[in-house]
Amino acid sequence: MNTRERHRLDRHKVRVEELRLWRNARESRIEEWRFAADGGEGKEIRLGDFWPEEALPANFSAEAKIPEDWAGSPVELELWLGGEGFVKLSTGFSGGLNPFHRSFPVTQEAAGGEKIGVEAEVVPRGMFGTNVAEPQLRRSSLVVPEKEVRALERDLGLIVEVCEQLGDHEVVPHLLDIVDAAFANLFSLWPTGNEVALTRYLEAYAESADGGPWSLPLAPRPVEPLSEETRCAVRGARGMVASRLEELKAEYPPLGRIALTGHAHLDLAWLWPVSETMRKGRRTFASVLSLMECYDDFVFNQSSAQLYSWIEAESPEIFERVKRRVEEGRWEPVGGSWVEADCQIPSGESMVRQMLYGQRYFEEKFGHRSRVAWLPDAFGFSPALPQLLRGAGMEGFFTYKLNWSETNEFPYDLYEWEGIDGSTVIAHDFENPGQDYNGNITPKDIYGTWRNFEGKRHHPETLFSFGWGDGGGGPSEQMLENYARLKSFPAMPRLRMAHVDEFFERLPREGLPRWTGELYLELHRGTLTTQARVKKLNREAEHRLLEAEALATLAALHGGDYQREELEAAWKTLLLNQFHDILPGTSIGEVYEVTHKELADVVRTARKLRDRALSPPPEADAKPELLVANVSLNPRPLSVVLDAASWPTGIADADLPTQETEDGGLLVHAPDLSVPGLGWRTLTEQHESTPGRSETPDVAVEIAGGRAVLDNGLLRVEIGEDGTLHGVYDGEAGREVLAGRANQLWAYTDKPRNWEAWDVDEGYEQEGEEISGVESVEVVENGPLRASVRVTRKWRSSTIEQTYRLLAGSRRLDVESYVDWRERRVLLRTLFPLAVRSHETTCETMFGALRRPTHHNTPWDATRFEVSAHRFCDLSEPGYGVALLNDGKYGHSAKGNVLGISLLRSPLYPDPFADEGEHRFTYSLFPHPGDWTSAGVAREAFALNAPLFPVMAQGDALPQEFSLVEAEGLELALGSLKLAEEGGGVILRLYEPHGASGECTL
Repeated sequence: MNTRERHRLDRHKVRVEELRLWRNARESRIEEWRFAADGGEGKEIRLGDFWPEEALPANFSAEAKIPEDWAGSPVELELWLGGEGFVKLSTGFSGGLNPFHRSFPVTQEAAGGEKIGVEAEVVPRGMFGTNVAEPQLRRSSLVVPEKEVRALERDLGLIVEVCEQLGDHEVVPHLLDIVDAAFANLFSLWPTGNEVALTRYLEAYAESADGGPWSLPLAPRPVEPLSEETRCAVRGARGMVASRLEELKAEYPPLGRIALTGHAHLDLAWLWPVSETMRKGRRTFASVLSLMECYDDFVFNQSSAQLYSWIEAESPEIFERVKRRVEEGRWEPVGGSWVEADCQIPSGESMVRQMLYGQRYFEEKFGHRSRVAWLPDAFGFSPALPQLLRGAGMEGFFTYKLNWSETNEFPYDLYEWEGIDGSTVIAHDFENPGQDYNGNITPKDIYGTWRNFEGKRHHPETLFSFGWGDGGGGPSEQMLENYARLKSFPAMPRLRMAHVDEFFERLPREGLPRWTGELYLELHRGTLTTQARVKKLNREAEHRLLEAEALATLAALHGGDYQREELEAAWKTLLLNQFHDILPGTSIGEVYEVTHKELADVVRTARKLRDRALSPPPEADAKPELLVANVSLNPRPLSVVLDAASWPTGIADADLPTQETEDGGLLVHAPDLSVPGLGWRTLTEQHESTPGRSETPDVAVEIAGGRAVLDNGLLRVEIGEDGTLHGVYDGEAGREVLAGRANQLWAYTDKPRNWEAWDVDEGYEQEGEEISGVESVEVVENGPLRASVRVTRKWRSSTIEQTYRLLAGSRRLDVESYVDWRERRVLLRTLFPLAVRSHETTCETMFGALRRPTHHNTPWDATRFEVSAHRFCDLSEPGYGVALLNDGKYGHSAKGNVLGISLLRSPLYPDPFADEGEHRFTYSLFPHPGDWTSAGVAREAFALNAPLFPVMAQGDALPQEFSLVEAEGLELALGSLKLAEEGGGVILRLYEPHGASGECTL
């Protein structure tokens, strides 16, 4: 754009801004209000006053009278009460109050003299949870809109914005000519008198944050309407603009196509607690519904069945209005999931339940199942997702987040995504130069999105979601006004409102590029570790619910009760807390105060249901008997720990190897005996005559020369004075497992350049130190069934106790860890240099595993310095390998022959106390002959997370030994065992964990 045209453009920006000062024809202030803190007494407050006390939320009420001489005019209410809120009028209107929704319709035609009641619930916070330090009642006025001026301002403002985006395009001078002509047409009738102009000029400072110039006079007169002659000139200018644009469109037709979907991305928790999300949801839904009354072609989508469920419970009248709009095709429930979950940390079964409960809710309430997964903001995606999505009836996938990768640009925006089993979904995203998936219908966002659309060679249209979001809010009146003008505009993309499902239905199925494997986000790697308690509770809840459902199903098959409602409620609580800003650890501390309690309750509930499933009814006379239960699909060696209260009187007669544990429990460990899969065996029956039974060598421990040695005949483990593993010798394979000291604990400076709770920066290893400070190395259990050595360290303000445990007959060395963490901005990791060479590591993910390089050959490889793994990460070479197992950690690294686990972080933002305090977790070293598939790594990782457990049962009502099913052939693993949601069927969900194919007989 040449200098002359740039000057014209800048001048028009100023002129358009001036038009905004004439948006109202008349104004009448509402001076007197009543204020009440939630549950408190009402107090008088006046326009301009600060809130009289802190309140979260505060309730405002007022009564306004429409002036008599406004009869026949439309009337609106303009408000700003000091924060985000929900407004209800006595007319029946309700809507959200935020910086983008501050004007509310009162009546289309006033009678004059009528009274209007106003009620508002307001929180002194911004849309992103920011604290309003001094909330103030800054604006409350009834206004008569100057509708034609508002419309002209949009007409000309958008032309100016289009010119800014098109730059040197040859249509720009013609567009600027139209703006010139419009202002020239107004000049002769536009009011310029001193008092009128000054009154409007002062409007620009009415709500200015800095107060404006050094001093300002009072407005000399009230706001007055334009004369009818001037209004006629404004209408004439609008007509001329429309006519000239139509003429230009013939010469410069629209180029490109964009399908628009209204959207309000509402994080169910983030910089605000869940309780505030419920209020945000009500505000957003009400605002959208009110806009639908005014804009007939407006179409809106909203994900998350959980959000709808809250609205249904808390605001049933709003929910009924939503249902009617869904029936009309104006409102589209999308995503088919209970929440927009994190897509790296949850288990496969958790993702199944997200979609099971989400799709069932949508079908039950709206008669609709989603066909597209809607996940714009999750921090990376497991390669297991395509298969799971297809299983839930979704063949489309939408995200935006891959645009955030900090190093390599993801190559596609329209493609096939292939998962670990070969399943594919059609994936699409768009790149908006504005506010990401919270798009605005402006020339910048629209033109930029079309320009950035790489997939236009495969399909002529891209999707675009619009509406204020993250903290909710949704589309605004201005966005929809812009849409009316931009949907068919010279040289700009043609716009239409669309349904997400319908847009994906139109996408091609053939000829698209294909991406195979995980969708790795090159950012936000710290979310795999931050808020470690939540991640540990998540893992525990997943496994305890699996156990509870399986035992309840087995009980139901033997005539017992199945606690469906309690199980479903527990699952839904877990699913809520897998939301993509809760489970990843990126929310404020108030969120985790609730989350910790909720997930702990889920674990307790699941354990209670599990332990009581086979118990005799209170009125039964039968003698209770102790069973050992196994919820794995496969038989497992008998190894169970009984607490002191559950020792059966007959345990001594069972001829089973036992050892009292350091905490007073009883370890029953007979690895030559097995507990059937999906079943149990009685613990107190006599076992001495069991055919083929063999003795298992004891495990021994000794301390010599400051070093401790554990030896069970399979592994010889040497623990040095520094608390690390100085050697692990595999006696069966005849080789050393380690390539150096292992279980080195390292502390690194953890101060990422952005997104503190989210990120671990590349190069963090350059600033750190190995943790020493060993205070003691002591034997706490000395066999014969389990030997344990405890290492205690003090480092700065923190305490780390680690207990190495080795069972007789086991290849698994557990490192039970207790950490009292009192550091800030420090990353705690453990490192294991292994005597194994492989260019790939294998990490567990949802219902399977994926391989990643251990080298940094390419920039794509180098960015994967921190990756996700569920219960194991394995390094195998032909004939031998070593796995690291864990019971609640997700951030891993594999660099050359060194495997690492991120144990704790301690960011200050947004929760200054993240990860502070006590943590208990276990990780394990598992050396194995053969590769990870033949060695049973997945089975061993499951056993660490879901060990055998004792259950009291009715002795004469159940068989001494039971197995629901036995599997032969291709190895499978258990997803879940449960009763069907409908009918009397039993669901046995199995998966193949290794990526193999073949036949299996059940």
